[in-house]
Amino acid sequence: MRHTIPHQGTPDKDNGLGSETGGKPVPVHWDRMGAGMGVGRTGLTAEQAVQLHQSGDVAGAASAYRKLLNTDPRNAQLLNLLGVACLQLGDTAEAVRLLTDAVRRQPSAPDFQDNLGSALRAAGNPAPAVEAHRKALRLRPDHAPYLFNLGNALAAMGAHRQAADAYGKSLAIRPGHIGAMFNLANSRRALGDMDEAAASYRALLNTQPDHAQGWNNLGAVLASRGELAGAEDAYRRSLAARPRHAETLSNLGNVLVERGRLGEGLECHMAAVAVAPDSAEAHIFLGVALQELDKLDAAINAYRQGLRLDPGNIQGLTNLGAALELSGHLAEAEAVLSQALSLAPNSAEVWGNLGLCRLAQGDRWRARQALDRALEINPELARARVSRAFLRLREGDLAAGWDDYGWRFAAGDALPDRRFAIPQWQGAPLPRGRLLIWREQGLGDELMFASLYREAVERAGGPPGAVVIECDPRLLRLFTRSFPAASVRAQRLPSEHSDAPEQPDMDAHLPAGAAATILRPTLKPFTGAPYLLADKQCRAKARAWLDGLPPGLKVGLCWRSRLVTTRRQASYATALDWAPILAHPGIQAINLQYGAQPGEIVALETAASRPLHSMPALDLTDDLDGVAGLIAELDLVITAPTAVGEFAGAIGTPVWRIAGSADWSTLGTTIRPWFASMRLFSNAGGVVCGIGDAARLLQRNLHPHG
Repeated sequence: MRHTIPHQGTPDKDNGLGSETGGKPVPVHWDRMGAGMGVGRTGLTAEQAVQLHQSGDVAGAASAYRKLLNTDPRNAQLLNLLGVACLQLGDTAEAVRLLTDAVRRQPSAPDFQDNLGSALRAAGNPAPAVEAHRKALRLRPDHAPYLFNLGNALAAMGAHRQAADAYGKSLAIRPGHIGAMFNLANSRRALGDMDEAAASYRALLNTQPDHAQGWNNLGAVLASRGELAGAEDAYRRSLAARPRHAETLSNLGNVLVERGRLGEGLECHMAAVAVAPDSAEAHIFLGVALQELDKLDAAINAYRQGLRLDPGNIQGLTNLGAALELSGHLAEAEAVLSQALSLAPNSAEVWGNLGLCRLAQGDRWRARQALDRALEINPELARARVSRAFLRLREGDLAAGWDDYGWRFAAGDALPDRRFAIPQWQGAPLPRGRLLIWREQGLGDELMFASLYREAVERAGGPPGAVVIECDPRLLRLFTRSFPAASVRAQRLPSEHSDAPEQPDMDAHLPAGAAATILRPTLKPFTGAPYLLADKQCRAKARAWLDGLPPGLKVGLCWRSRLVTTRRQASYATALDWAPILAHPGIQAINLQYGAQPGEIVALETAASRPLHSMPALDLTDDLDGVAGLIAELDLVITAPTAVGEFAGAIGTPVWRIAGSADWSTLGTTIRPWFASMRLFSNAGGVVCGIGDAARLLQRNLHPHG
């Protein structure tokens, strides 16, 4: 909901949506009328004019027809022929006038009726076009071209079920007609019958493998079903048949962004803009990719450029409002989203983003109103559901919050988005207890939801080892030790080239976060008890090193996450901002900051005039068994919102978590019920004020010499 990523699929004007007479030279229906047709002042006979028409010189043929009509202005055949030529030249109003006159003079000619229908549709009048095509079919039943053109007119009216029926009848008479196959697939897609649409596009592509728009539209169908590997392949095949096509480049870029390949996606969108600099959509989709890369200033510029080209583009306004909100320009964001709402008052996406803007302004009540309105319009708007989930959970409405939280994969907020042929576990004991629990999201989320694993294993039933837990490979030894009743293995993801559902030899599967829906419908079951067991040897090694440090409370510090996006930035401060804690003379500070830059540490130590000790040879990023052993031996951990804090809470080490404000995981309380050993420092003044609160608490309660 943060932005929309539609997959475009337009009719192929060279194959099918243009009538049998409207797009390219085709056999022109006329009767040989001998001398009655006459010779025009150019000296061309009617037969010669038709030959000129059929050779592709439509303008020359039109000129000849006009001269012939000067000699015989009531000739219905010539009126028909000139009407067809005008239709092909794009003069739809003149085509309708001429063909109406031809039909009036010779109403029993089915071709004239059919051509009039095609002209009426091209002129934007599909309802009378349908009637004209039906008249043609009454005069000549079961004629495939008439059925095809009737389908086109019905599709233009939005009557896709009837259009699909007409295309189907046309194909039964004339199998393999590319235009009818393509438009049948388009109508099935418009009806929302994605399985039938995909099958129809594939039938078309088996007949004509280089049909670029067919591949593009198949990609759109597959993307709508979440089959992103197949969609990527289809878009690449489309580009092989039609290189540098802006729409397909944008669609491929969208799929790559959805698959997490942001750099490749950005390249596609930049190529689309280079090919079609006047395309508003190309600029807006470029903005989406830039926003996903957290390049908000560039994204805002791209959205603005798209809106200069198309000021009323709802998607552009919605995305611009969302990007402005993320950038902290809340007043302008609300103004832009209000403008979008005035143009599209029933847009669920606009209401959803307006809800987030109001939430950022601190107006929870109006935010909830906007999100509820978005979901009244579209109950399946996944990102609105997830945003409302966070509101509900933060307010302590766990049952409803977890229900909305189930949409996190559809919203793109949780990865990996795995699909299984086996059912998702609903909490009942399994006959053989064979349950697959799989990790999701980041390391911190995995550690937090792991607090529910022992209970899930017990409830699933079955013999020891029947439940399989998949984890981050770095956690394999720690989880194997901590959950002995389960089989623990490193995460096994399917090939990125396949969209086929996974079929593990299990009875059911469970994404880690879904365990909360089953096991924590209220606050009552939360105990916050430790659940991870650090390795004894790792603990002993850490203890020996810590004992060699000067006296003082051994306090671990971690000041930022590996993923600090614009939205999360308010929860973190710079390393220098942590100097008041490091400066306390009664502690020996231990570095727990994974990925810390040497310059950060030097600057922090200089500002505090105290050392930050780093355990030799301990890889804080990849040796998580060693990290767990060190944390288990510390007296206290003080951290920003990071996986380090979750580690400490899961092990049972006292931990102070400093954030700018409370998040949804507090579940309506002033603590985090997942971890009994965790204390929260949330200050309305921001994270730096929270650091000051923690430093003052140390000063009040800790003697300068520990």
